[in-house]
Amino acid sequence: MENYIISQLLRLISIPSVSGNESDILFYIEEEIERIGLDYERQKVEGSYYNILAGDVKRPRWVLCTHVDTVAPIDSISPRAEIKNDRVYGLGACDVKSGVAVMLGLLREFKELIEEKNILFAFLVDEEKDGRGSKELSHYLSNIEGIKGAIVIEPTNMELAIREAGSIEVMCFVEGKWAHGSCPEAGDNAIIKAIDIIKNFDKLPFLKDRDEFLGMSTYNVLYFSGGSEELRVPAKAKFLVDFRIMPTRNVDEAVGSIVSFFRTYGVTYEFRDISGGFAISEDEEIVRLLGLAYEEVLGSKPVLGGMKSWTDAENLYTIEIPPLVFGPGRLEDAHTPWENVAIKDLLDFYRVLRRFIEIA
Repeated sequence: MENYIISQLLRLISIPSVSGNESDILFYIEEEIERIGLDYERQKVEGSYYNILAGDVKRPRWVLCTHVDTVAPIDSISPRAEIKNDRVYGLGACDVKSGVAVMLGLLREFKELIEEKNILFAFLVDEEKDGRGSKELSHYLSNIEGIKGAIVIEPTNMELAIREAGSIEVMCFVEGKWAHGSCPEAGDNAIIKAIDIIKNFDKLPFLKDRDEFLGMSTYNVLYFSGGSEELRVPAKAKFLVDFRIMPTRNVDEAVGSIVSFFRTYGVTYEFRDISGGFAISEDEEIVRLLGLAYEEVLGSKPVLGGMKSWTDAENLYTIEIPPLVFGPGRLEDAHTPWENVAIKDLLDFYRVLRRFIEIA
């Protein structure tokens, strides 16, 4: 089974699946489930998308899910898969085709018992964009009683993430005044104004929040544009900024602080995404059972942690299913040209989930 999981991960990485173009990888997953000899269902998602559901679709007690899409490759580099220094490298290696490979391995091993164990396996689309896959799944699950919890596979460095940061993403537009580039005093440089605005973000009160599992609230400028190579003072600049919000902070309050800040600095803005964070208790049954499986398999107690990025777990949390985020690989390596997952962690992760299924 270990060779199966590694070979599946290499194959999955080689199939491009940027958000909005998941068709090829969905077809492959369907073919593999058919080869295993299991039934599955397509769950229609807004647009031309669909999720793949297998296992106990009608009356699950537990949900195991991962997403099949990736971000676009940097500089249009094609997805590549290679093994080097006991690690698998390639776009999606840890975010999160490792999860797809492990779920296929679990379906293969437990195909005789999968419905008896009341576990729904969900392969979701669109996580890297709008989360439409998990929204549709959550809408469906909201009509089913008795679901005890969910494991959402994401790179947590094998920590059990019981908290997740929220996100506020906003595009900002800054206006200045044109002038000849040799006469900056006659214009108003929009780029310099934008940089000054960014430097003052630290005044936002929610950026002083700290969480024991997530660390400090942060912000990141994702995109910046302004000016040209012509000799003129730029009159327009824009940038996209992402704020990370702690679960204890009311997200509407944080939005209000941002609006007040932008009004003070004369910024025109457009909110792209607003998502609240969440926290589940370490006493939840999903945490207890997965922690027990972890300890039995790996011989040590798991580390509890937090997920700094938005995941499909939020949509499950909104319908009161306790979601635990868990997986191999480091979040900081995801979305980079060197994205990778250690083979040891990949296989340890498989063994932990295997044990979870046995005791669930």
